[in-house]
Amino acid sequence: MKRILLYGLLLVAIAVQAQEILPYPTDTIDGKVYYRYTVEKSIGLYRISKNFGVTQEAILEANPELRSRGLRYEEVIRIPTNLPATKPEKAAKVEQPEKVEVVENTPKPIEQKKEGKAEKANKLMESFRREVAPLPQLPAQTDSLARPQAEEPQPAAVIALADSLPATDSLEMTAVAMDTIAYTDTVRLTFLLPLQADIVQRSPSIDRFYDFYCGALLALKHHDAVYTDSLGVIHATYYDVRTIDTGKDGKVICQLVDSNLLASTDVIIGPAFYKQVEALSGYVQEHKIPVIIPFLPYVREVNTNPYLMKFNPSSAVHAHALMEHLDTLRSAINIVLVDAYANKMDYAENIRLLRDSINARHLPVTHTTIRQILADSVCLALKDSVENILLFHSERYSNVQLLMPYLLSGKHGKQLTLLGDYSWQSERITLPQLLTTVFRSPAGEEYARYEQDFAQYFGHQLSSALPRYDLLGYDLTRYILQAWRDSTLQATDTSYEGIQSSIRFTPIENGGYENTHITIERH
Repeated sequence: MKRILLYGLLLVAIAVQAQEILPYPTDTIDGKVYYRYTVEKSIGLYRISKNFGVTQEAILEANPELRSRGLRYEEVIRIPTNLPATKPEKAAKVEQPEKVEVVENTPKPIEQKKEGKAEKANKLMESFRREVAPLPQLPAQTDSLARPQAEEPQPAAVIALADSLPATDSLEMTAVAMDTIAYTDTVRLTFLLPLQADIVQRSPSIDRFYDFYCGALLALKHHDAVYTDSLGVIHATYYDVRTIDTGKDGKVICQLVDSNLLASTDVIIGPAFYKQVEALSGYVQEHKIPVIIPFLPYVREVNTNPYLMKFNPSSAVHAHALMEHLDTLRSAINIVLVDAYANKMDYAENIRLLRDSINARHLPVTHTTIRQILADSVCLALKDSVENILLFHSERYSNVQLLMPYLLSGKHGKQLTLLGDYSWQSERITLPQLLTTVFRSPAGEEYARYEQDFAQYFGHQLSSALPRYDLLGYDLTRYILQAWRDSTLQATDTSYEGIQSSIRFTPIENGGYENTHITIERH
């Protein structure tokens, strides 16, 4: 028995040791040993230094080109080690990542470097904070409306800010003479996002929240902080931005609620998961704090809480908008419901709702399956002299891909339109697509400016997936800032036209607000 126990402890010790070793190759230059490290996605200089147990300055000395151009994804850099040049190569011992630090208002020394998504997003926020900080010092005779900055403890989950952008990158408001500003105001924004900044190997799915955050920070940069009203009076808006890493569960939210750290917040953006919204709902209703929920299609609490504002429309809103449109085409269409599953329990809920709505309105419809369409040379479900709108019992393009060659071939000789998901726009489909969506393809001068500035501040390739989460963060934040300035954040049927999203928050009876701006268009 003792021998078995001894073997078990030995295996555990070997396993623990194996977890601490990373097999990086080494190079010996001028008698000093360096690891060859390939830069990973979303990893910045700060995190690399912590992983290898060396300072950022030591890495920069080993790779002097990084001082001028910054890190690049998948490039190989040298990491200094303490290994003797005469010994065989060993791998570095990786330190556990430190917990996220509290945001500090004191600007750090300026260093021009590019890092991962997290560091770049935090860098822009620090730049923004640096530029705005001196402005509240208005002359004594000015009627200042700036709200006092409450001194309160910060949660340990707030993301630490990286170094600021070069001082040449400044807001226009810094050039405005202070004695010309008549009114000032401060907006306190809190982002609750599952960034998982303390995890070295994050899931790639978390990148969309960094993209969202980058877009939101760029919206702050683009917003007119100083503006003149219709009477010629100059106003200035100052922003107090906090970002809290919520993780995936509700523990951080519960800590924030228990510690009352959100009481001074004007607007909350997030969280991303339903359990977190559930934990936050009662608190924000008690303290009357509007919460913009960007990602969730269904939030039960929005039906009873007037301070919850859900961006993603429900399936019922989508179905209603589409049925209203199809009803106007009743005599010129034939809706074809194509069964893409053998098991009807696999139907997506929104597809089931569309099917029931079609039947309730008695719209012209025929039913078929993919197998039947492929077996018939001329599909009996398709009709002549009308537009055949194909609706699949599936949201995924991959589930209907088998049918596409036949539909695109034109052998059926019928007029076809696909009712596809917004993400289908990235597929090569020559047939018209009929969409019901809150998103549209970005284009125009405003988007060209956005792309240029995004590349300047963050330096990584924009996502090709639809919808674009960086644009969602940009549009939502721009909407919030504009609505706050106009005092229409919770007004009835206020609307906003963004680059990718059209937003109209409509009040729910006895509840909060839901975005109902649905676009039906062909591509």
